[in-house]
Amino acid sequence: MVAYENLNDLQLDVMREIGNIGAGNACTALSVLLGTTIDMSVPSIQLLGYETTTELLGGEDNMVIGLKVEVNGDLDGMMLHVVEKRFAERIINTFYAKEIDSITNLDEMDSSVLNEMANITSGAYANSIATLTGLFVNIGTPNQVPGKVSEILKLPLNEFVKPGEKVLVVDEEFTIDDEHISSNMILALESESLEKLFSRLGVQL
Repeated sequence: MVAYENLNDLQLDVMREIGNIGAGNACTALSVLLGTTIDMSVPSIQLLGYETTTELLGGEDNMVIGLKVEVNGDLDGMMLHVVEKRFAERIINTFYAKEIDSITNLDEMDSSVLNEMANITSGAYANSIATLTGLFVNIGTPNQVPGKVSEILKLPLNEFVKPGEKVLVVDEEFTIDDEHISSNMILALESESLEKLFSRLGVQL
């Protein structure tokens, strides 16, 4: 069985390349959604454990929104977009002016905007994987879960990752109208799906 922390350098490079291509396509898709030019620095793509991921996301008590998107078809797993207040406010204010007092107290329209963002960017990642591998990669409807980072991280850890295992974290820095904002996406695939992905890419296990 393949787990993220057991990947060799070549396999890790493949996952980084998938993350890079997916992030680039997601940036383009987000630019179209917002109707404005978005610049993205080279994303940081790392295999991280729970503690390091928690640190990267601002600490256990940092309040965020987790946008969970299930991956199915030939691969099984999930993408988890972790959205902080500043990023959410910037996305929402592209469509209408609003000051957000709390990331956990969004109205229906706010939630709809963030779900659409997650749907479009997740689709870009899924299409990148499908194009590279020739596999059928489908995504579900985003499920929005507000809460502390410690609570949000339980979503991929409980469903697709065994205790102590690492996850693939894509840390992205965007520039939208001269404003710098960051976004994070966690990709968790089941072991069998990782094996299938590497097999289709001709990478020896």
